[in-house]
Amino acid sequence: MRTNEAARTTGSLPAFIPALVRAIAAAVGRPALWVLERMLAANDRWRQRQALLRLDDHLLKDIGLTRADAEGEGGKPFWKE
Repeated sequence: MRTNEAARTTGSLPAFIPALVRAIAAAVGRPALWVLERMLAANDRWRQRQALLRLDDHLLKDIGLTRADAEGEGGKPFWKE
């Protein structure tokens, strides 16, 4: 894999992850894929909530949220949607 290909990402995940997920599904079956998808989604939710908590009040106002809104969302456990 060339370096510039490795640098391309989809969100925070490397671009090769979808192909890797398909390979895992083929190797171990659908239940394992379901678990992996849920783990990736939980990780993505956690990262987004942490980013929301890092926004300053001015940026929160720009997106229509208050600090209390951000803290309410950011305080949720990673497994809650």
